[in-house]
Amino acid sequence: MQRLVQGLGRRILDGVANRIAQRIVDSGRLSDGIAYRLAMEALAASASDKAPMELFHGISDGFWFWLCAEGYQRHPSLRAILPGLPDEAIQLNFTGSKGEQVLREGFRAYVLLKEQYETHVGPLAKCGPILDFGCGWGRIIRFFLKDVEPSRLVGIDPVKEMIEFCTSSNKWCRFELMNRRPPTRFPDNMFDLIYGYSVFSHLSEKVHEDWLAELRRILRPGGLLVVTTRDREFIAYCAVLRKDKRLNTYPDGIKVSAVSFPDVKRSLADYDQGRYVYTSHGYSGDWDYWGDTAIPKGYVLSHWTQYLTFVDYIDDRTRCSQNIIVMKK
Repeated sequence: MQRLVQGLGRRILDGVANRIAQRIVDSGRLSDGIAYRLAMEALAASASDKAPMELFHGISDGFWFWLCAEGYQRHPSLRAILPGLPDEAIQLNFTGSKGEQVLREGFRAYVLLKEQYETHVGPLAKCGPILDFGCGWGRIIRFFLKDVEPSRLVGIDPVKEMIEFCTSSNKWCRFELMNRRPPTRFPDNMFDLIYGYSVFSHLSEKVHEDWLAELRRILRPGGLLVVTTRDREFIAYCAVLRKDKRLNTYPDGIKVSAVSFPDVKRSLADYDQGRYVYTSHGYSGDWDYWGDTAIPKGYVLSHWTQYLTFVDYIDDRTRCSQNIIVMKK
């Protein structure tokens, strides 16, 4: 009887939380904070040994973001369950933003990825293994914990320190150090969804082609590949960055792009004609392939379709800060 009462109470609190979350999403404000926090405490109490999907599956995306951002900061009970953030310097260097803003960018990517998978494949809850290709410090993969069993979430990155942080801060997902060039150790046809946020935005043409072939190999038939690349406007932005008197005060991850696309007119013409547009950042050794890359839709249609089936090319800053390439095997 006690379990029945507890279960009923939990369902009531979940319903309250969902209604509050939806109202917050609709209004665009984090209002009703007291009720929000009460619902959160009811969900998280004595649950640090339970996976996030057990606790939070079915709650609204708005409530989920609040839990991962403000809720995490306010409540120790959530810090025992949900992943944290690295030092601000790391956040800024990787993305140019920090704190709630950087989490919101990762959350927007998660919402878009979920939408693409459910539109073109099926319910995310039925998705098999998911690969975060170039996971960095794990700002996106954490959001899938609400919808997917953690055993199905894999993140790989070539930076050892990032994998170490992910492993220490996110006890649910699996993280592995990857080589900077293919192959990976994964078997053929393993993943239902592979995504790469701001990875194909930086690869030389040869390395990008090698990775495209490898991702095709490990993507299952019917699976979805979603990656981002620099947009046309970014080419002109780099020219503006070169003239910015505050350039030296910016994080390295932003500042380095001042060298990119030095011949703006030529780069824009190449982009418009469907060519691969890339500028090296001038690194040597293991990172000699790294720079800024803008892959136009015309190039995707003429080259990527040799590997995968074209699904969509999204060029919409209201949905993502970069362009999105969606392909299917």
